[in-house]
Amino acid sequence: MIIYVNNKKYSITDGSTIADAIAQIENMPTTGIAIAVNNEVVANKLWGEVHLSDGDKLTIIKAFYGG
Repeated sequence: MIIYVNNKKYSITDGSTIADAIAQIENMPTTGIAIAVNNEVVANKLWGEVHLSDGDKLTIIKAFYGG
């Protein structure tokens, strides 16, 4: 299936969870990030439970220090 991560198209395995998708996308950070699926933030403890659908749009925001 096709999903979009920060507006970039990726092909992942059907039935993948958010955690599965992160593992399938090369060079994707796994810590220090927040993820929204179709503009709804998903708590990281749920990434292994929330299944993605074809065409879903993920927004990944990486935390950084500064001010």
